[in-house]
Amino acid sequence: MPDIDIETTISDVKLFIEKLKSDLPEVFASREAAASSAEQSGKVLYMGDLLETKIVLNPAAPKSTVTLEDGALVLTVNNAQENISSLAEGWLHEQAKQFLPAKVKEWAQKIGVEFNNIVIKDQKTMWASCSQKHNLNFSYRIIKMPKIIIDYLIIHELAHLIHFNHGTDYWATVAVYSPDYKEHRKWLNNNRYAVMADADLKYIPPAAEISADA
Repeated sequence: MPDIDIETTISDVKLFIEKLKSDLPEVFASREAAASSAEQSGKVLYMGDLLETKIVLNPAAPKSTVTLEDGALVLTVNNAQENISSLAEGWLHEQAKQFLPAKVKEWAQKIGVEFNNIVIKDQKTMWASCSQKHNLNFSYRIIKMPKIIIDYLIIHELAHLIHFNHGTDYWATVAVYSPDYKEHRKWLNNNRYAVMADADLKYIPPAAEISADA
């Protein structure tokens, strides 16, 4: 039987969506989600910026691609039925895989701690976690956050390699490397829905194309 790492401290910056909805329905009403969805519709949240998107249909393209050009996300698809939202989320996942491990190593050196493995996956119930075996897990969705918030989350988890709890000494360690951590925690709470929501994208044919089909 494989060795299962079950002794895990889960970051207190979790996304307790369902619990919060049940405990504070007047605050976390469905209109909040609707408003946030409307604001993000047709755009992609990346490192704190809402990127405009350009969706290009090119049947001759060998495969669908996503590129960042002049501050806009260009999604080229070869099929009008392509799940463009999933394509965008896949791009974000890849960006997280490239960005986060290097950033974690950078902060680990500054703090003077060592970790074993980093896993970047699709987590919707928490931002990140740290285990007693010094393994770190991050939701790829945190790549949507401003860099300063990403830094805080990384510091938060790496501090658990010194203090495997959320005691006074732990928070003192966090404060050394992230003095404004209390404000960052507020940001996480206030923007939880926007970060965890999937991109809402769809291909809309040009007017000329619609007329031709008609």
